[in-house]
Amino acid sequence: MDQELLNKIPELTDLILPWLGIMLSVVMFMWFKDYALQISKGLKFKLDPHFQEGDEVWLEDEPAVIVKIGLSSTVFGIVNGRGYIWRFVPNESIFEMKLEKMVSDKIHYDSEAEQGRRLKELLSIDENQDKKIAQNKMRDVEQDVELEKNLIRDQQHDKLLEEHSKAIAEISSLVKTHGSPELRDATQELMEDLTNNKA
Repeated sequence: MDQELLNKIPELTDLILPWLGIMLSVVMFMWFKDYALQISKGLKFKLDPHFQEGDEVWLEDEPAVIVKIGLSSTVFGIVNGRGYIWRFVPNESIFEMKLEKMVSDKIHYDSEAEQGRRLKELLSIDENQDKKIAQNKMRDVEQDVELEKNLIRDQQHDKLLEEHSKAIAEISSLVKTHGSPELRDATQELMEDLTNNKA
């Protein structure tokens, strides 16, 4: 029985080896086909003039930068809440993703005349503000001068009141020593009125 089994092994091997070879060939062919397809899509994306390394794009509605285009995968740099990250995308799935090239983030470019007009507006605003600041400074200086004049006038008025008080006090003392009782009473009332007005 062992002899029969040993005789059948070469027959069995002859029967299995072609199938094994076919299966191995199919696996190798499928692997090579996938690899070739991956490389062809990578080359197609790499040679696409619309997308180059360093371009700003929108990848799945997120702003990104193409960092590196390889034969099998492409690296995109994305800034999000986690920081600056690199997303590795296989080239065969790039064509299934939403990928848009950002041509410009400015909607409208102003002409040189428009830019000049805006600059003039800004400068005129600055000039008007400078004029208003200068006018306010002049007004402040005028108010300071007016306050100083009022202070001097008040000091002169106080000095004049003091001189009048002294003169009235002298007259009062003269009246007290040399005047009649009626004159003394009138002088006393006048002194009280002046003291009340001064207070």
